[in-house]
Amino acid sequence: MNAKCILCERVDELDNREFKTKQLRNKPIRMYLCPECEHRVAINTISRVNSGHFNFHKPVVISNSELKNMLADKDGTLAE
Repeated sequence: MNAKCILCERVDELDNREFKTKQLRNKPIRMYLCPECEHRVAINTISRVNSGHFNFHKPVVISNSELKNMLADKDGTLAE
């Protein structure tokens, strides 16, 4: 299968048995990066993380019991 890198537009021949090739074939919205671009992005990301000015914006996961407690506390403070 041929895949085109989204950054440098280089066309690579991928082995049909690789996991990445199967992902690209089954979900065409996935983007392909050639190994050089992938390495360059990884190095830049690591340097940004190590600089201290990079924040991960991960969603906060709250369990149902914690959510119920928060709502109960909120309702209790509003009622007072």
